[in-house]
Amino acid sequence: AEIVGGWIDGCAESGFQAVEPDNLDSYERSGDRLTKQHNAAFARLLTRRAHAAGLAVGQKNTVDLLPERTAIGFDFAVTEECGQYKECGDYALAYADRVYAVEYTDSGYRQACAGWGGTLSIVERDRDVSAPGSAAYRRRAC
Repeated sequence: AEIVGGWIDGCAESGFQAVEPDNLDSYERSGDRLTKQHNAAFARLLTRRAHAAGLAVGQKNTVDLLPERTAIGFDFAVTEECGQYKECGDYALAYADRVYAVEYTDSGYRQACAGWGGTLSIVERDRDVSAPGSAAYRRRAC
């Protein structure tokens, strides 16, 4: 948390308005070395640090942490593939539609737009988030 906290402070000093810590679902890939509670505790440390620096904090993915969102201190959500995995509604309800959704496939994008395009901020991007003008660049919003 000390290392990531320094990054958070750097974001505040650079004029950012918010941060979204990633990999808070690492307990799912840790071979039982981490638990959901470990990741929630880590997230609480990060949200406190960000709020102290004047930044909002977005929950990145990890639908399993939605029940703990208030205790952790998340302010909004950033999702990847909520349309693909049919999770957009869970995030929309939990965050009163303060959700930024990124889809990487046409089917996920269509699913998200059909169900939530009038409510959530949804964009389709190429997975590598390529620069405009490159052959792989893709960006559209509904």
